[in-house]
Amino acid sequence: MSILLAIATLGLKLLYLLFRPFPVSNKVVMLSRESDSEPIDFMLLRQALEELSPETEVVSFCRKQTKSTNPFSYSLFLFRSLYHIATARVAVTDTYSIPLCVLHHKKELKIVQIWHALGAVKQFSYQCLDRPGGRSSKMAQQMKMHRNYDYILCASEATREIYAQAFDTPVERILPIGMPRVDYIQRPAPGLRERFLSRRPELRGKLLLLYLPTFREGVDEGVERMVSAAAQWEDSAALLVKPHPLSRFPLPAVNRTGKEWSTYDLMKICDAVITDYSASSLEAALLHKPVYFYLFDKESYIRSQGLNIDPEEELPLASFRQAEALMKSAVSGGYDIQALNRYCERYVETAQENNTQSVARFICQLLREEVPVQAGQTV
Repeated sequence: MSILLAIATLGLKLLYLLFRPFPVSNKVVMLSRESDSEPIDFMLLRQALEELSPETEVVSFCRKQTKSTNPFSYSLFLFRSLYHIATARVAVTDTYSIPLCVLHHKKELKIVQIWHALGAVKQFSYQCLDRPGGRSSKMAQQMKMHRNYDYILCASEATREIYAQAFDTPVERILPIGMPRVDYIQRPAPGLRERFLSRRPELRGKLLLLYLPTFREGVDEGVERMVSAAAQWEDSAALLVKPHPLSRFPLPAVNRTGKEWSTYDLMKICDAVITDYSASSLEAALLHKPVYFYLFDKESYIRSQGLNIDPEEELPLASFRQAEALMKSAVSGGYDIQALNRYCERYVETAQENNTQSVARFICQLLREEVPVQAGQTV
């Protein structure tokens, strides 16, 4: 595998050399491996840049690479993306991007990371190298994981310290100026719940609980327990499960959400959110809806991957090891919303700001080659 990666990387570098002579233009290129369409952050940032800097070209390259990916079409996709990277002034990514991290770029290019999770409840990347739930340190070094970033954006001072460890980078490169999705999550969606219930009339009058389990080995066991516990309250409550895209486990029809409803839509539709080690707890907290943590495998998860934020310390009254106890608490209606608000305020300090505008103005500074803000300052 190491030899194959070395050969592939060399080929990528040679191909990139073809585009080095092309001049740099007033352009922002955005790259994602999280989805086949523009993520919310990219969509909002594109719209804001079109208003603030209409002369700027904005190009997106969003493509998941799976076993079923057509090699020819992906090669064309990669070829086009390399050209735009070589001729852009700013590159934005929301995950690990091989071309951005392994290639040697022109000095004019500034690379900005807007991570695809709002925060970091669980440890990731350099925090969990050589653990069962992480990457190998050898591969991280060979593939230059998360190298070449000029700036990494986040939504709080507390997250800065976490990201400095996770991305193995000086904390000064991490700017707490916000993330566009913070605005989208808080955007009102009138009529959304009614549209959902018109398709699921059997759920009318029930407490709707959204369960968002983190992808990991053994998660199906926890899902099975939660589904079983929820069935005991089927007259008054309904559990809707939105699996991680990589998860594969059977679900009863009554617990399915349907692919047409995004996680953010479902958060707005439902009355409360259940999760475990996912940053979705922070996203749901922005909506001021009760958030519950189902931590049936906490010890094994800590050994496998690790935690940055311990839910049992942050929200002890909303953290449970047993599905039955969690369901009983959720249905009872009692909840410490003030504790949830403190949790949100600590890790999403930009909740009251226009995050999209802040990020767009920052990108415009980079396009104009102005000295960017220092970490901790506002844009």
